Amino acid sequence: MKANAQHLKAYIGWAKFAPSWDFKAVQQFVNDHVNDEWPRFHLIFSIGKKVVGFGSLAPMDNPRAIQVALWVAKEFEGEGIGKWIATQLEWYAFYVFGYDTIYYQHDASNRRSGKLPTILGYQFSHSFDVEIAAEKETGFWYSWKKKKPDGIPPGFIDTRKLENWEGITFPWKSMI
Repeated sequence: MKANAQHLKAYIGWAKFAPSWDFKAVQQFVNDHVNDEWPRFHLIFSIGKKVVGFGSLAPMDNPRAIQVALWVAKEFEGEGIGKWIATQLEWYAFYVFGYDTIYYQHDASNRRSGKLPTILGYQFSHSFDVEIAAEKETGFWYSWKKKKPDGIPPGFIDTRKLENWEGITFPWKSMI
């Protein structure tokens, strides 16, 4: 994150602080994400020991829907990493958590991010305005959606009821 902060801060507001982070700050950032409250879910993607991206599922207004959010390390852009991250998050959203709809949203000026939803089979849903949080954002966003494909069984942890999350733990830990 520190190595990519200059690149990331264009579209991710918190990234502007990353260059000043020490090991303890990075550890806190990772721990905060590992222990984030439901329905947020985060994965760090690596090839060997090199972090190549970060992906999250973020809540939407509809409890049966979730948003895919991601970033790819600058030196790995154009290598299919974004597609890999989004595909893995979709698998968790549909097969593990049982969501009915996934959204992918991006600022209008983020052309790289804007290519991904059509490649992955998302359909345009709507556009909306938000407060600008990063230096290259326009505040005008596009929203794309993908419905759960037919034939997928209910999720392992179905999101229909909050009680289904009680006692759920995942088999991985932070490596920091």
